[in-house]
Amino acid sequence: MHSTPSEVIATQVRKRRRQLDLNRQQLAEKCASIGAPQLTTAALTNIETGRPDKDGKRRREVTVEELLALACALSIHPVDLMVPADLADDAPYEVTSAIATTAATARGWISGTAFLVPPETPMDFAVAIQAMPKERAQAVSRDWFTPERQQEWNRAALEYDRQQQEGRGDS
Repeated sequence: MHSTPSEVIATQVRKRRRQLDLNRQQLAEKCASIGAPQLTTAALTNIETGRPDKDGKRRREVTVEELLALACALSIHPVDLMVPADLADDAPYEVTSAIATTAATARGWISGTAFLVPPETPMDFAVAIQAMPKERAQAVSRDWFTPERQQEWNRAALEYDRQQQEGRGDS
């Protein structure tokens, strides 16, 4: 897998623009009308083509601001520009050059309903959800705390307590 997130977004922008039967000038006008005048026809061309350098590497990355404006102008959710809907859930998805996951995990992580790296302990989980809005944290907690995971973490906590008592000489 060699597609960067910007390359995926560029492909999805082009695909969605064509689905809506828009040319780049029309999309640029929509972008300007929603407050993103920097997304000119030339900028859109550069985004869609990536302005490859002499080695074929993309020189033009998509910024977060551009992603959000394009999603709005194209009437699509940002996650669907980032992870194509037609990409199978188990298909590989490259987050960075060092981190790959599945399309399903990427969709959940980007939409804030799943973890890219699953928490290993209850403390890790608490840290992971502390920046979430309360309602989403509660929904993620309901989904995350399966009976099996709760039993596993309870066993780990009991084992930790046992080891602590043995270390203090308690019986």
